[in-house]
Amino acid sequence: MIVAIGLLKDEKPEVRFAGTFQEEREALEWFCRELENCTTLVTWNGAEFDVPFLFTRAIFHNIDISKLLEIPMLDLYEWCRGHMLLSSYKLESVGRFLGINKSTMFHGSDVLTLFKLVEQGDFEARKLIVEHCKEDIVLLKLVYERLKPLVERSGWGSPRKSSKKE
Repeated sequence: MIVAIGLLKDEKPEVRFAGTFQEEREALEWFCRELENCTTLVTWNGAEFDVPFLFTRAIFHNIDISKLLEIPMLDLYEWCRGHMLLSSYKLESVGRFLGINKSTMFHGSDVLTLFKLVEQGDFEARKLIVEHCKEDIVLLKLVYERLKPLVERSGWGSPRKSSKKE
């Protein structure tokens, strides 16, 4: 199940939390509406995880998410793995390497534990998950801005093209 979906909207991170199947459905419907105004999708490991997972959950809920196929996407994780030699390719590690500090109380791997607390009625854990997602979105934006000139010049990791035939 999707725990949270987030994106950068008008320079501010926006996150929808999903603690139930109904909230997951609502978060996916919100995300699909937001895709209508989306011109570029920049992700961190989105090609391998996020996008396939979003498709899987949308199919489960019988939600049309085909717009996601039409939006140019850049997976910065793939770009970094192909162009940088680092000991870790976690978003937080790459940000730290680039001098972009992220203050966080927990790591992404802690989300499952926090979600279990949410299921027991812990609303503070829910807020922590949302704040963590917002921090990651902002960090992704800062990493992208720092690497953008290199990404554009490299030609590798270019935004994917629409699968439509012209």
